[in-house]
Amino acid sequence: MAESTSPIIDLHNVSVTFQSNGKSLHAVDQVNLQIQPGDIYGIIGYSGAGKSTLVRTINLLQQPTSGTVTVSGKDLQQLSNPQLRTARKKIGMIFQHFNLLNSRTVLNNVEYPLLSQSISKAKRQAKAKKLLELVGLGEFEKSYPEQLSGGQKQRVAIARALANDPDILVSDEATSALDPKTTNDILKLLKQLNETLGLTIVLITHEMQVIKSVCHHVAVMDQGKIIERGEVAEVFSDPKQPLTQNFVDSSANVTEALDQIKSDSSLQDLSANERLLFLKFRGRATKQSLISDLTELYKLKANILFGNIERIGSTSIGYLIIILSGETKQLADGINFLNQNGVRVRLIATGKKGVKQDVKTNIS
Repeated sequence: MAESTSPIIDLHNVSVTFQSNGKSLHAVDQVNLQIQPGDIYGIIGYSGAGKSTLVRTINLLQQPTSGTVTVSGKDLQQLSNPQLRTARKKIGMIFQHFNLLNSRTVLNNVEYPLLSQSISKAKRQAKAKKLLELVGLGEFEKSYPEQLSGGQKQRVAIARALANDPDILVSDEATSALDPKTTNDILKLLKQLNETLGLTIVLITHEMQVIKSVCHHVAVMDQGKIIERGEVAEVFSDPKQPLTQNFVDSSANVTEALDQIKSDSSLQDLSANERLLFLKFRGRATKQSLISDLTELYKLKANILFGNIERIGSTSIGYLIIILSGETKQLADGINFLNQNGVRVRLIATGKKGVKQDVKTNIS
């Protein structure tokens, strides 16, 4: 990612308020967001969080109620209508439902944004063909959208969004209507465009899997506010907010595993000397034999119920759900040992006669 001291996108105290039945709805609430050139920046949140409204302020498709929007060093709200139209050409957008013109061929769809430019038909079509080659659809130029798969339609939409040589590409839930394999292919394409064209990409999604696949940075939105932000690996390994924790656990299949474990009747009656623990490892800790060391040093038994490891950027993050059993003092000492070696420990359940406060202070 290109280094820069000046953000290509700078939203300062941006709010968007709608009126509904005489009441004010704060869709975006005092958001500050800076995105550097060449970044792939993900904005994640559940439906209604305000992420799509926020991203539409980047090109003023949605006018902020208050705050300033600066893109490529220009305060967009201070531009005349012709100047704003010119500025918008440098911000390409792709959407969940493609928005292709069904009556036009694939080639005609891609060249459509160029019709307002004073270039010859030959040059216009040559550029459109080059863009179709770039997204892997050169042989489909004479096809119509209805003849294409969902992934192919999205590739056409991406090619069309690149027609005006934008500096920024905004993806608003562009993969949410696609199957997992096609989603992965589209994300690989976006990453390739980021690297080869130097595009700054803003990804709006409700799926953490999308964020961790390609994004460098992430912001988590809830009720119109950004509640957490940072480098993707840092947010994944150490989420501060419950909502972020929920996204992270779901993406690593931890939530599903915990639900299955909690529904297992044989695990609902732990003995007094048993603890059901969720462990999160990061970086070097994923390569150490900490569980083996734990059982040997403190004479504990560890029954592993679930395990997963992911690589986010250059950082490895591991997850374990275990039943740890042993004497009360050894349990507390063992959990302290894990904490001291960089493992985050969450107590899920303890035996009915167990003394929960023995380990509570050591749980993060």
